[in-house]
Amino acid sequence: MARRYCPVCKKVVEEKLIKEGKRVTKVCPECGHVFISYEIGKGIIESGGGNKFEERTVLK
Repeated sequence: MARRYCPVCKKVVEEKLIKEGKRVTKVCPECGHVFISYEIGKGIIESGGGNKFEERTVLK
């Protein structure tokens, strides 16, 4: 797994991967901050604030 700096709890943490059907979400295990969330095959990636910042096809 990847380690990331969480801007909310100000720590370097091991990101937690949550898969719900085709939706994949990477969150901070300490505070629950969403690093990234995307839907496989949908082409829309959302950042922590829910802002859509990039469109591309994600295939698995």
